[in-house]
Amino acid sequence: MPEEMTPGQRRAVLADGTRTAVLATTRADGRPHAVPVWFALDDEDVLINTSEDSVTGRAPQRDPRVTVVAGDEAPPYAFVMGEGVAEMSRDAEDIRWGTAEIARRYLGGGGSEEFLRYATGPGEVFFRVRRAHVVAQARIAG
Repeated sequence: MPEEMTPGQRRAVLADGTRTAVLATTRADGRPHAVPVWFALDDEDVLINTSEDSVTGRAPQRDPRVTVVAGDEAPPYAFVMGEGVAEMSRDAEDIRWGTAEIARRYLGGGGSEEFLRYATGPGEVFFRVRRAHVVAQARIAG
């Protein structure tokens, strides 16, 4: 039987290893858009870097309501789904700081400077997702 996660368990699922999350937004015509993203945590906020001209970058500028989902794919399985508001920053210092957090998570020391040059270049933006509602369950099966 699924169990509701404690805040500590939720954080562990979100912070563990290099799992990706799925960011769900709404396109201009109302269709859903979901894409896997690299992310990092800052307390309870989810940090995401993307291109301003991508669907992922444009949608939250029009409608900042988003959903972020990450899960543990090993038995007994778990997931964390956070609905919230994406706050965009074009500030170079914000973009560099948030992107550095993401690079540390996924690249450690290797390749992070190259990633930072790419992900902080022209047209890149940084989103901080402030979660307002969270559903998190452990022991989904198994």
